[in-house]
Amino acid sequence: METHAVPRLVCETSLGIGDSAGRMGLYYTLFVIPVILPFYFWDKTRQERIIAAGNVEWVIVRPGVLTNLGKRGRLRQGRHVGGFLLTVRISRADVADFMLNQLASDTYLRTAPGVCW
Repeated sequence: METHAVPRLVCETSLGIGDSAGRMGLYYTLFVIPVILPFYFWDKTRQERIIAAGNVEWVIVRPGVLTNLGKRGRLRQGRHVGGFLLTVRISRADVADFMLNQLASDTYLRTAPGVCW
């Protein structure tokens, strides 16, 4: 990316990684992540570290559980979204819209905001 002068990377990982650990709800925190998806979350953690170490501007978007429902246009966003008890969700359409907005916005530059409904 640096070689080709790519101005900004907007990447999607997941809530439950890094400082958002535990924010996917009990079911995901205690069962899904450690039992069903441990390698996926290990790989996503590694991906975030590599991106953060680079010199390119970046935003890492951490959505809750993805759904195929339509775009609502209203979502919670930031470093402290998600839930410790209940599973949080968001539509793929809302995540895509949020990610596209990050190409022009500096609000979350070099951070990893969570997004959910």
